[in-house]
Amino acid sequence: MTNSKGGQLDLDESEFEAEDDFDRMRDLLHEKLSEFAEEHDVPVGALSPLLLDLAVTSRMMDYVLSAAKPSAAGLKLDLDRMRRDVEDFMRDCKRSADEFIDHAKDLVAEMQEELEAEAAPESEEAETPRKP
Repeated sequence: MTNSKGGQLDLDESEFEAEDDFDRMRDLLHEKLSEFAEEHDVPVGALSPLLLDLAVTSRMMDYVLSAAKPSAAGLKLDLDRMRRDVEDFMRDCKRSADEFIDHAKDLVAEMQEELEAEAAPESEEAETPRKP
């Protein structure tokens, strides 16, 4: 779908639209997952195994529902294809690890600044004596 050439994506129009749809769906899912995790006090690290389980189970059900004659052998082949896709994805993530870390550090710093800015007016109110 995408080929990286000097940091630019080589996409035709339909691939670009599909990429936009994928990004939009991923962002919406991330938002819902963040809400779920916060509501249920799920640590961020616990989301990965939960989501991996859901991803594999979803793929397995997709195979059963889409195959004309589902079989254990066919499911195993489909899971092998999924494993290769995941391995490709992980290799891509490793290649962009430096960029990810830089971006994540920037986001964390921005969030800390916002929290400090929100806390500053509260601390000023506490220090300012009120007239009776």
